[in-house]
Amino acid sequence: MYQLGGFPPIKIKLPDGPENSPSNSESKEDLMRGLDKVLLEMKEWEWKVDTINPNYKVKHDGFGWLNAREWFALVGMHFRHHLRQKSELEQKLGF
Repeated sequence: MYQLGGFPPIKIKLPDGPENSPSNSESKEDLMRGLDKVLLEMKEWEWKVDTINPNYKVKHDGFGWLNAREWFALVGMHFRHHLRQKSELEQKLGF
């Protein structure tokens, strides 16, 4: 996945549970504020991740042990994955 630079264009089934299901309780404005916050924090961390020892790793349940640079890259891959899902939904709905 890291060599491809993103998630493959396949359906990914996560285990059932509240942590893997959207709540749909937030307003569009709340969601936009949350995205703006993520973008701001990503800009703040962009230069910092390369100063962190790449041997320091934290386990991700699906991808194993990742260092700071890998975690940072995962955020972008995850966002692009959701943008692809959004585009697929819009095509199906005729937008």
